[in-house]
Amino acid sequence: MSVTDDFRAARDRLLALRTDYHQAGREFEWPRFTKFNFALDWFDQIAADPAKANKPALVIVEQDGSATRRSFADLAARSNQVANWLRSQGVRRGDRMIIMLGNQVELWELMLAGIKLGIVLILSLIHI
Repeated sequence: MSVTDDFRAARDRLLALRTDYHQAGREFEWPRFTKFNFALDWFDQIAADPAKANKPALVIVEQDGSATRRSFADLAARSNQVANWLRSQGVRRGDRMIIMLGNQVELWELMLAGIKLGIVLILSLIHI
């Protein structure tokens, strides 16, 4: 089984135990991976699944009721572009990057890109 399969099985088991706190505490344990990258091993795997790729991964609803939506496929592709650009600028695993944005699409694209590259992300969310 892949790390994605192991993570999915653990997530599904935790969901199944969500109404029984005590049993969950006794039984549930997250897998202990030597390597796991949320963006590559989880998010991008969902985006690669034809049945899930075009489902909403991000919905940002504004106070006026308008909404911005991005699918798993949209965010996976765009975060790859951002990660490739960051790498071309010399950003490497372990580098630190501060992100100062509001809750907008670019925040999520940058976060996924940073996770893919192994960047230490420092978030300073701006409320507009």
